Amino acid sequence: MDNIPLIAQKGVSPPDTPGRNKSNPHANAGNCRIGMTIDEASEYTGIGRNTLRQLVSWGKIPVLRIGRKSIIRTDLLDSFMEINQGRNLLDCNQVRHVD
Repeated sequence: MDNIPLIAQKGVSPPDTPGRNKSNPHANAGNCRIGMTIDEASEYTGIGRNTLRQLVSWGKIPVLRIGRKSIIRTDLLDSFMEINQGRNLLDCNQVRHVD
């Protein structure tokens, strides 16, 4: 594998790829993305994947379902974070629903 150029190695991007931020995949996305998967939303917000799934099952965060995949609109996610600031997200009674 050492003799293979970086570009040819599976899953490895060249170190000088412009616009690529591995620590935060959404840092360079700007407003072009209107939705995220649960995993992407977890990285974006810092809320755990299981907690996000629980919030979706409680109906606190609306999603678009495509088969087993759930897509959360980024504007709704930002609103959810704002209206629930300081609340315990593990307590269904404390969490406010976002429209």
